[in-house]
Amino acid sequence: MDYLEQLKQLTAWDVEPTLTEPELEDILATTALEDAAGLAPLNEEWSPTYDLNAAVAQAWLIKAARAAALVDEPTAGTVTSKIFDNCRSMARIYAGKRKMTLGQPI
Repeated sequence: MDYLEQLKQLTAWDVEPTLTEPELEDILATTALEDAAGLAPLNEEWSPTYDLNAAVAQAWLIKAARAAALVDEPTAGTVTSKIFDNCRSMARIYAGKRKMTLGQPI
């Protein structure tokens, strides 16, 4: 399975608040890493390599921001504050798993 498909699964991307595929691709681009051969993402021979946990954390933060902008409707069956809390919880879980170098997040 490729990185984009994994990111989709780990973020429930098509569940409200949704993310688009181009947004997920942009998030992956911001978490690109050197590949196993030490090649940087700008190198033509680079093998796509990403910090998937950092990408997932970013995606959940975007979903949290979208949930925060929603207003609870009295007749709605969903409480947006709970959605916001859940998105923030997921972001924290994956932020804690980001790639580490010398004990520091990159």
